[in-house]
Amino acid sequence: MKYQHRNYFLVLRRPPFPSQWLDLMETARQASVHPDLLLRMVELGLIEPEQSTPEMLFAQETVATIGKAVRLRCQLGINWAGVGLVLDLLDRIEELEREIKRLRKE
Repeated sequence: MKYQHRNYFLVLRRPPFPSQWLDLMETARQASVHPDLLLRMVELGLIEPEQSTPEMLFAQETVATIGKAVRLRCQLGINWAGVGLVLDLLDRIEELEREIKRLRKE
């Protein structure tokens, strides 16, 4: 009888974060960035914590904003001030698109 060797891969899964807010380390983990970069983005005003004391807590949507900012910085080479401007413009475009959809429904 010939023995067949099977490979099994270990897959680590973490349960979803129990709170509606994410702490600094969990936000960094979900956004795949270093926590120091998150602190820098807060200093620059690119993201804002929902709570800053006793610990920083972020909304889940912040993870997507961090991803956009990092892509703008790394892939397009935009400096951090420019990233802030682009993020503001993207938010404004989304707001205007929602308004157009609302007006079309009326």
